[in-house]
Amino acid sequence: MMFLSLISVFVRNYLNSEYFYYACYGLILTFGIIHGANDILILLKDSKKSLNKIMTSTIKYMSVVLIISVFFFSFSSVSLLFFILFSAYHFGEQQWTIFGSNKSSTISLFYFSFGILIFCILFSFNAQEVSQVIYEITSFSVNEEFYEKSLIYISFINFFLFLINFQELKKQIFHQIALFVVMLIVFFSYDLLPAFAVYFVFFHSIPSIIEQSEFLFEKSDSLQSFKLFIMKGLLYWVFAILFLITLYLILRNNIDLSLSILFSFLAAITFPHVLVIYKMKNKIHNK
Repeated sequence: MMFLSLISVFVRNYLNSEYFYYACYGLILTFGIIHGANDILILLKDSKKSLNKIMTSTIKYMSVVLIISVFFFSFSSVSLLFFILFSAYHFGEQQWTIFGSNKSSTISLFYFSFGILIFCILFSFNAQEVSQVIYEITSFSVNEEFYEKSLIYISFINFFLFLINFQELKKQIFHQIALFVVMLIVFFSYDLLPAFAVYFVFFHSIPSIIEQSEFLFEKSDSLQSFKLFIMKGLLYWVFAILFLITLYLILRNNIDLSLSILFSFLAAITFPHVLVIYKMKNKIHNK
């Protein structure tokens, strides 16, 4: 994670900005999308899998996504807020369970606050751009000072929750400080999209794929498990890419509408994915 992130900073200095943005989109559209491609297999782990059961579970899963998408499209402000809040917990949980389990009764609050901290840092470094995106989606104007004040408050909350959970977290504190420093370098070096892309793919998606593949296939060869995960999720990935291409072709001349639909879709797929990964991590860490 650290190596790939720092290499990206180096590459950025020698690559045309337009091509670099394309590379960031490519990372999100590949590893970013496919890291949630095998939720159905995770849900059906340890149960008898038949084609009928897989199809039924897939239809139910996609129906939930579709219903939530329609609801959030009707309330774009809610969809954006929902996406940030659920993603915050998801990012925090993933980063602080890479190196092992944490069983404190208040650890979930820490995961959530740490994820919010990540967003606050990212938004503070790109306040003007973030406010513009929020306005395009919700027509609501956010003062740029809001991000700095939020960062100060959430930093104090994180420190407080970290002290409460210190006994659980102290075993990985060195690794997490190193990751945090690299994350700050990335956020400071990039604009909003590349900064989010590097964090989302290198800090979140790839480690999540590794963890999910080991959970699903339980092979001693991690590379083989990784390949199996990609192959199993390939069909889902193809459908997702086709959907996004179609969405782009239909709405490319209406940025407000396309952003609303995009975040509605992201919020809708985030909700079941976060619950699936939460269930998976409980199984892993309670063995």
